[in-house]
Amino acid sequence: MAEVQLMMLEIVTPQKVVFSGKVQSVSVPGSVSPFQVLYNHAPIVSTLDPGIVKVVDESDKTLFFATNSGFTEVRKNQISVLVENADEAKSLDIDTIRAEMKDALEALNSAQTPEEKELLKKQLLLAEIKLKAVEKMKEAT
Repeated sequence: MAEVQLMMLEIVTPQKVVFSGKVQSVSVPGSVSPFQVLYNHAPIVSTLDPGIVKVVDESDKTLFFATNSGFTEVRKNQISVLVENADEAKSLDIDTIRAEMKDALEALNSAQTPEEKELLKKQLLLAEIKLKAVEKMKEAT
């Protein structure tokens, strides 16, 4: 059996390091197109759209993170994912997410300024991404 080749991944927000460890692969929501990083991937720096980061860790466990926009850098089997925020799917509660979505929709309907509407749209999008991350986690188990 072939030895699993590992890379080092860090998912970082302005507040904290959300994940740090050895991984087999990482899939990210690149701004141009989603892409997967495997061992010995070519060096790259890419912007990221809000979406789901899928990680297969060293023990072959699949993790999902709901992330906002940011960027990633891959160099010499070191991967950095720097995003505004990231929530691991297993830490999310579906009822809380649905309540966030409901609140954002209600607030959006009564928003007065374009800036307020844009902020609420971003909140709604992130809540939808969180819900998808939880669904993907459940499908994987």
